[in-house]
Amino acid sequence: MKNKKLIAIPVVLVVAIIVYAAIMLSGRAITADNLNDQFVQVIENNGCLQCHAADPEPFWYQKMPLVSSLFEKDMTNGYRSVDLEKVVAQIQAGETVNIADVSKIEQATLNNDMPIIEYSAVHWGSNLNASEQQIVMDWVAGQRTTYVQGIAEEIGYEMDEATLAAAISEPVQIMPNPSDYDIDPEKAELGLALFHDTRLSADLTVSCATCHPLNNGGVDGSQFAKGIASQVGGINAPSVYNAVFNVQQFWNGRAATLADQAAGPPLNPVEMGHESFDDIVALLEADEEMVKAFEKVYGNEGISQATITGAIEEFERLLVTPNSRFDQYLAGDTGALTAEEIEGYELFKKNYCATCHVGVSMGGQSFEKLGTVVDAAVYYEERGTEISGDDQGLYGFTGNEEDMYKFKVPNLRNIELTAPYMHDGTHMTMEEAVRTMFRFNTANPEPTDDTVNKIVAFMKTLTGENEYMDYVNVPSNKLGQ
Repeated sequence: MKNKKLIAIPVVLVVAIIVYAAIMLSGRAITADNLNDQFVQVIENNGCLQCHAADPEPFWYQKMPLVSSLFEKDMTNGYRSVDLEKVVAQIQAGETVNIADVSKIEQATLNNDMPIIEYSAVHWGSNLNASEQQIVMDWVAGQRTTYVQGIAEEIGYEMDEATLAAAISEPVQIMPNPSDYDIDPEKAELGLALFHDTRLSADLTVSCATCHPLNNGGVDGSQFAKGIASQVGGINAPSVYNAVFNVQQFWNGRAATLADQAAGPPLNPVEMGHESFDDIVALLEADEEMVKAFEKVYGNEGISQATITGAIEEFERLLVTPNSRFDQYLAGDTGALTAEEIEGYELFKKNYCATCHVGVSMGGQSFEKLGTVVDAAVYYEERGTEISGDDQGLYGFTGNEEDMYKFKVPNLRNIELTAPYMHDGTHMTMEEAVRTMFRFNTANPEPTDDTVNKIVAFMKTLTGENEYMDYVNVPSNKLGQ
């Protein structure tokens, strides 16, 4: 009798699951006419929000033995990877969906690995059918078109139909040439001088070029940048090349524009040490040639924080690096990459690297949590040093708990030139960085040597060209030197 009762429990559970699956399947008809609404129906009908949401509704059977532990970790990882509840809310509000989230949805559809086996084994019929997959891919194409056209409009880049078609077919886009878009040459020339001007620092020893030498990939090659009086910061200095494409600046996104970013270091006590921009203005106004240069560019506006940082911003808009071998490949020259490098790119996409390292600059489009699969606490524990404010990422700017350990995704363009890697500058080689990202942020924690080597080979094709990459960085306090 006892055995019959034990058998009855799983039988009842199976029957209940079958009924639940039938209910799910019966509610999956796509009734909306608008593509955005159709996409939302796909997300909602297939139960995606039961894992990819901040506070998902619990399953009716979630407290049953074994089942709860089976799903708890996956639900946490799902939300950390992509918040689909937020995506749906953005669509319904008519807002732009982040291009990194779009790429995550695309790759999951292409890989056909969402929902995970544990989920679909219980929720029968939750896998996307062919019609639903087509809706998702059409939606992705529309979102990527909006993104690409927005970038082109922002920088004044004229894009023909063939270029646009190629751009929306991949998660990464061809880098435009600075000669293709609108730049004020006189303002940029002034910005170049200011970028190398040590008067932006209190002791006249440090310029922007000190931490971002243009002839070294836009980085100083140190774990942490050095400021005035040999002070050392607490975070790795990212490259200025291609920073124009970032959605926000700094690792924690505290600057909205390049001009805002340029205003930060001069007033940072560790970096350049001025108490206010009034001090910088006074130093520059004492230079007759500098006064004339500002009058030529800005007229009656003169020298101010806004005109100083605006000129630097205009110069940094020139710091894009087109015509890498990978750009040539994207443009249709399949011979620009070797078979190993092409396979590396396919592995880069298949393993979800191209869901964060997306867009023109292959990064800088989103803030992602360090440790979606393995918690960031393990990363810092193994590092062996205390967690600082710089290690908190986006949280240090927003104060939102969900932003803890989220960092702006670094650009991968010219990555071969920009070691050391990670926000804390702890990884000296690309191989180390790739292995760490696989372990902490993918479902494949131990990639083979072959996979790592091929991805690294691909990443070495991302080095582009810019006239300033050979520029001799000689910080000075004289215009034109």
